[in-house]
Amino acid sequence: MITEARARKTKISSISRFAVKIMVSAGLMIFLLKWKISIEQIKVLLASLDRTLLVAGVSVMFMSNLIGSFQWHMLLKASGIMLPFHKTFRFYFVGLFFNNFLPANIGGDAVKIYDVTKIGSSVYQVIAVTFLDRLLGIFGLCLLATIATVYLINSGVEGFHILNLAIFIGCMIPAIGLYLFKPFSRLLRRLVRMIRPLSLDERISSVLDYLGEFKGRKALVVKLMALSIVIQSLRVITHILVGTSLGIHIYAQLIGQFFVFVPLLGIAMVPPYSISGFGVREGLGIILFGTAGIGKTDAFTMETLTYVVSAMVSLLGLLFFLMRRGEKRKLQE
Repeated sequence: MITEARARKTKISSISRFAVKIMVSAGLMIFLLKWKISIEQIKVLLASLDRTLLVAGVSVMFMSNLIGSFQWHMLLKASGIMLPFHKTFRFYFVGLFFNNFLPANIGGDAVKIYDVTKIGSSVYQVIAVTFLDRLLGIFGLCLLATIATVYLINSGVEGFHILNLAIFIGCMIPAIGLYLFKPFSRLLRRLVRMIRPLSLDERISSVLDYLGEFKGRKALVVKLMALSIVIQSLRVITHILVGTSLGIHIYAQLIGQFFVFVPLLGIAMVPPYSISGFGVREGLGIILFGTAGIGKTDAFTMETLTYVVSAMVSLLGLLFFLMRRGEKRKLQE
């Protein structure tokens, strides 16, 4: 009875959170489309869209995820999980699809973890690898944004540079502390031991043990960081190509601002308070790119279209998922 009541309570809580996310996303999108954005101007922008540049944006986004799957493959291999790359590639894109189409943008990570653990790997080991993959992505993105912010300061471009630097450096500190600063690791482990419910202390400690295996492997970490910087650069370039396809004039300082604004958008969408970032991405995009002189409708359309580009690329994951289900049915028959 207690288990059933707890399960019912958990289900109600999940439905409530999902309903809140829908309300947040729907409310923000309705507000933007009704009071901030001209739908007629969106139609004009889309009618004059440069399809060649848009296809280039899709290609660059695909390339970033291809390299992303290779980075995850390297992490799995370094942790002792031996998978052929074609399987890693498939698992990665299935996860990417669910990331784009599930309400929480970390849902795809859970799918990837399930797929790898299903073939016999430790769940804590795969969680550690996937967490490190995320950590590398955030670190690479923030490092690029920090460099871009310094460039903008030196170029005399106005903006909230000190605040931005504080955000980016603040996001990098946990990764630096976890890898380089032993007292930080010890403090984290002491805090984890205090989390007794559901044996979370033991579970999180197991994840930290697997993460600890990467300490001291400087050559590997440097390679992974280089890959992460390339991946994140390509994703910012996708935004630039989509913006250019809409007729937005791109110049040197604006490119620097893209490398600052896109990471800020990414950080803002980490908390799961909306459906795949809808409304948050567009609303904040209008504010940020507005400081660079980009119109509200242009910024809104660019951010929405960039999400569409990402979603289109991730549809390859849906194909892999359906193929897998088809193979299972044949085996059952």
